[in-house]
Amino acid sequence: MTTTSKKRTLAKKIPELKDHDIHPITGFLPSDPLPLRRLPGTYYEPWELVLDDLQRLLLAGRLRERVRSLPLLEVTQLKSLREWQRAYLVLSFLGQAYVWGKNEPAEERVPKCISIPWLQTCDKLDMKPIITYAGVELYNFKLLDPTGPWDLSNLCILHTFSCSMDEAWFFLVSIAIEAAGAPALPAIVKALHAIENDDLKSLKEALTVVAEVTEKLKGILVRMYEKTDAHVFFNRVRPYMNGWEKSDDLPNGVLYEGVLSSKNGVPNGLKTDVGVYGKYAGGSAGQSSLIHVLDAALDIIHAPMRGSDPAKSINFIHEMRNYMPGPHRKFVYAISDSYSIREYVENLSPKADGTADLITLFNKCVEGMKAFRNTHIQMVSVYIVSQANKRKDVGNAGIPAEVQTERLQNGLLARGTGGTNLIPFLKQSRDETIAAVIPSSK
Repeated sequence: MTTTSKKRTLAKKIPELKDHDIHPITGFLPSDPLPLRRLPGTYYEPWELVLDDLQRLLLAGRLRERVRSLPLLEVTQLKSLREWQRAYLVLSFLGQAYVWGKNEPAEERVPKCISIPWLQTCDKLDMKPIITYAGVELYNFKLLDPTGPWDLSNLCILHTFSCSMDEAWFFLVSIAIEAAGAPALPAIVKALHAIENDDLKSLKEALTVVAEVTEKLKGILVRMYEKTDAHVFFNRVRPYMNGWEKSDDLPNGVLYEGVLSSKNGVPNGLKTDVGVYGKYAGGSAGQSSLIHVLDAALDIIHAPMRGSDPAKSINFIHEMRNYMPGPHRKFVYAISDSYSIREYVENLSPKADGTADLITLFNKCVEGMKAFRNTHIQMVSVYIVSQANKRKDVGNAGIPAEVQTERLQNGLLARGTGGTNLIPFLKQSRDETIAAVIPSSK
């Protein structure tokens, strides 16, 4: 006999994977077919050819010149979902590289040959016109062996900004986490159906899978140290992940030339006669739908940062949901709005068979998330905080004054690519994770 939770006083809707562009085996990673390596035909070759030469053009200081010479192409020839995703990846790489350049002042205006199709592609995918986790991770990989495993021994990155193995490995670790976490998604849906049917056996099976997944995440994350050098990451990779929401270099954001209106409130800034400004956070692992779904399923609640603007009603983590592909974001909210696994387990009769096992399993899921976040804090200290401190210590010694930029000076701050003060934010997220544990006295 069970005592149902408050969230079960009314029937709740349970989302289905197929309705949210989620594969039952590979999760949020596109498969069947895999991401495109190139847009088909010749019409979009001008975009693809610039991406082919991205690093060489950046190094020669000619990327912006080459982008400005591009024709304004229509998006009407994009047909399949994978084509739209590929277009978003290509335009995001070109747009991001155009804005930040290579050791040069940031460029405020994105020319209409990029901005117009970029915004149209974002409209189609329900995304933002900036580089995102989806762009550099979900749409940016291939398998070395199409029949091989979806892990670090068989995953390969399609594109990077720096052309370095360090950057490729940085992206690959997150892709491997997505692949390893994929089994949790159908398991969470199974758990919700189990709650609806008061099926403790199925709930135990589902939570066992979720617990196994969360336990794996830390082990994959620590592999970042193997092939991504902290200096290379901080100085060569991270600058291209930066956004322009809270940017000292781009206080008004970026002007998307030729864009006068769009869907979904995008762009979101000042309107001018030549285009609209937009302010957006940069690409971040905080945009991983997998981690958001695990949080939602385990009732890990994130409040606004301590000491933040009192008028702010949501946490930075929740803001990152706006940068997910639309169907994935809707799935996260659907999980949040469905039955509460935690409340259901906590309200089971202590004398019911299996109650103790379910509490143990649920807490094991939470402990896995806590271990993952602890590891992430340690990694941020190595890859960002210590690197920022080193640059503070040495300043710009050895760099001639004539090539120093304001952007170089601003790079000394240990902020996230979304503009957050990193360590306090991550520690609060870890503490909020611990709070989801069901007390042992239950």
